[in-house]
Amino acid sequence: MPMSSRLVPVARLSDLRESRARRVVVEDHEIVLWNIGGRVFATTNVCSHQHVAALHEGILEGLTISCPMHGWTYSLETGIAVRGDGRIRVYTVTVTGNDVFVEIPETTS
Repeated sequence: MPMSSRLVPVARLSDLRESRARRVVVEDHEIVLWNIGGRVFATTNVCSHQHVAALHEGILEGLTISCPMHGWTYSLETGIAVRGDGRIRVYTVTVTGNDVFVEIPETTS
């Protein structure tokens, strides 16, 4: 059965600086937004290596982010590790005008 989700407003596009991380918290999701060349990406802030919430302080290179703790590096497009192992969660982003929305999975109780 597919998991349902909803779009949640998280930022204004004009507030996202080029190639700079912006950390937001939506419910229990700690998300990092990245504006790279006008494209907005959203990833979890938590590295899959030791589950440290520090990717917002990582080193951005092209479309990859390296965790500042141990250097594991992930694709912003897919979340798959290009150095290290595993993957991080990526979120679908929708930009409407100046509003940035992230698709958040519905929680079930």
